[in-house]
Amino acid sequence: MIALIALILIGAALALVAALLMGRMNRVQERTRDTALLALSDAALAETLADLAAWPASPGVDRRPFGGGTLESRVAHGAGGSFTVLATATYRGAALTVEARGRSTELGPVVDSWNRVPPSAGDRGGSFRPP
Repeated sequence: MIALIALILIGAALALVAALLMGRMNRVQERTRDTALLALSDAALAETLADLAAWPASPGVDRRPFGGGTLESRVAHGAGGSFTVLATATYRGAALTVEARGRSTELGPVVDSWNRVPPSAGDRGGSFRPP
């Protein structure tokens, strides 16, 4: 009888430890996904800025696989050499869109502001407003 109670207590303790480890594992996977999304969106933005330096009328980067996910960007050109870039990355079923506003100079494109776009307003069904 005591052995049965001991087995039940050991089983309950192991189940609790497994649940705690599973929660930590999920948080680590989310952090990994978020880091990859940020790196991929930065790569899309960097590639777009390089394109703008070489070709100021660049429309952006077509969607393509990169680093285990995908990246793409669109450029809206405004007056006086201003531009807005929406760079989107996808990774493991999640997406991140960043917006960069800048201007073209004789030395190349300059980014004046950068921010994350909320999912509802991003490239996936949201509206894109040029500068």
